[in-house]
Amino acid sequence: MRMLPTVLLGLLAAGSLAGGELTAGWQALAGYRADEALKIFAAGARAPDPAVAREARLGQAVALLAKQPVTAGQVDEARRVCTALADGGPDDPALAARFLLGRIAQHHQERPDPAEAARQFRRLIAAAEASTWAQSALSRLALLQLYALDLARPPAERLAATEKLLAQAHVPAVAGELHVALAEAIFFYRLPGAQALPHLLAAERLGGTDRVGRADVLVQIAELSRLAGNRAQAAKYYRQFLQENPRDSANYTARRRLADMEAPPAAAPGGR
Repeated sequence: MRMLPTVLLGLLAAGSLAGGELTAGWQALAGYRADEALKIFAAGARAPDPAVAREARLGQAVALLAKQPVTAGQVDEARRVCTALADGGPDDPALAARFLLGRIAQHHQERPDPAEAARQFRRLIAAAEASTWAQSALSRLALLQLYALDLARPPAERLAATEKLLAQAHVPAVAGELHVALAEAIFFYRLPGAQALPHLLAAERLGGTDRVGRADVLVQIAELSRLAGNRAQAAKYYRQFLQENPRDSANYTARRRLADMEAPPAAAPGGR
């Protein structure tokens, strides 16, 4: 299930919401034992402590979306539970539920609803911008704005609107993710590659990519710098790519390009 790692990481970042009473349920979900998790969370939902009960209902929603095969009825019930949680208070289960509502609209419905997903993510960001859940929603919202919403608008306008989300990214890795998304959109829409270079440089500095993604960023920076005539910067990033990825299939080309960048520039025709 695509949303499960994000949910578990979000709960971990937020700390224990209701003590250790529901730990076994989350561990069962992490082990892809959704049926077991549903039983644990169903018992927790009857707890007299409201915090325990609300976290348990959140767990029920996640488990419903993880239990295979996922049926339309499960999705509808998860949406109902999340709506009640999201509208029931400003606590962490409410924020997590709002995030899940966006993911349900984006990925779990039989017919995805990008506009509804964006609406939920925007409500979440407006309500608690610095929260783990809102920060996780930023990259999802960015992709919706870049590829699924307002498609009548020129890509350059959608990119400009999405760049504004950077001001709401309070975690370096989240900002890095957004910069990568913007750079990839520039390539996808065949806009001038030079526009992607500042985003790639920022992404390299901020992080937020896995090892393979970082390798791609390093090569792209090197290539765009080479095309722009910035030999020193191109050499720096070819060298860094080779140091970090000694067995990558792109190494042969990177070594050749690095040698070209480190060689003295060719004299202009007619020069001395």
